[in-house]
Parts: sequence; structure tokens; C-alpha cells
Amino acid sequence: MENPRPRSAGVTAAATFAILGCISALCVWAYIVLNLADTPASEQGHRFYEIYTTTFLLIALLPPLVLATLMRTAIGVLQLRPWARIASMVWAALALTVSLSLIAFRPFETFVIPEHFVHEVDSLRQLFAISFVFMLLPASLWCLFLFRMKCVKAQFGVRSVEERAKDAVAGQTRTIDAHKAVI
Repeated sequence: MENPRPRSAGVTAAATFAILGCISALCVWAYIVLNLADTPASEQGHRFYEIYTTTFLLIALLPPLVLATLMRTAIGVLQLRPWARIASMVWAALALTVSLSLIAFRPFETFVIPEHFVHEVDSLRQLFAISFVFMLLPASLWCLFLFRMKCVKAQFGVRSVEERAKDAVAGQTRTIDAHKAVI
């Protein structure tokens, strides 16, 4: 059976990359949350999540919700849903904006590794910034260009105004021809 709407390799690759990225980010998030939950208690016997409840709830709840929406968008791209193409472009534009702002506002902290010893938190933050920029900058540019192409829009069933006007004129012509055939 022939697929009425075949999916190109680029669209499949974009969706697969998004799904793998979500799974990887979920694993990193789980590692961070588990480390926060397992931190030793302070001298008063309070844990991190008891002292900073709001911060812990934001760290525990916000990333999985964002990752769930990204995963749903990737599955929608695999299913060639028109809303998923637009959502992918929005997510790509957001990732591009964050990547470019990291480069613009923190170039030294992002790309230059200091020779003197810094705290582990600073090194980890710098590693996250570098990996975020190197992974998401090219991927977001690629997605923005990919999902704006006419052939990709056609896969998702998005038609231009001219194509819709031609279909409307053709539909009216067929209706007139059908009425003439009855007469």
C-alpha cells in the first residue's frame, strides 16, 4: 500500500533528533534532581528541598513539562501534523535565540576555559553552556531552514494561497460541469 503523504529523510531525522535530545535531557534532569534530593542535611537537619521548596519544585516540575511538549512536537512531526511543523519552528527559533544570547552576552564564560582552578559548579555551568551552543545552534538553524521549504510544507499538507485559489476555481468549474451534465 502506497503512503499518500510520504515523509522525507530530513523530516524523519529532525523528529528523531528531537526525540533523542529529549531522552538525553530527561536523563540529565533526573541525575540533577536525584543529586539535589540526596544532598546531606544541614546542621539543623533540613534538606535542600525543605529549605528551598519553590526552587526545588521548579527544578522538579518545569523541565519534564517542557520535555513532554518537545516530545509531543517530535511525535507530531513524525505523524506529519501541520501544527507540529509550526511548533518545531517556534522551538528552533527559541533555541537559536538562547544560543545567540549566550554567545553575545557571555562569550568569555562560554568559550574560554580558564587556566586557573575554578569551582566545580562554574565548570559544570560552562560545560552546559558550551554543549548547549554547540548542539542547539546548528540544529535550530537546520530546522528553521528545513521546515520553511516548499517541499516540506507540502508533506505536512500546507498549501499556499495560490494553490488554494486554484483548487477553489477548479472545484467551481467541476460543479458547473456537473450541472451542465445533468441538464
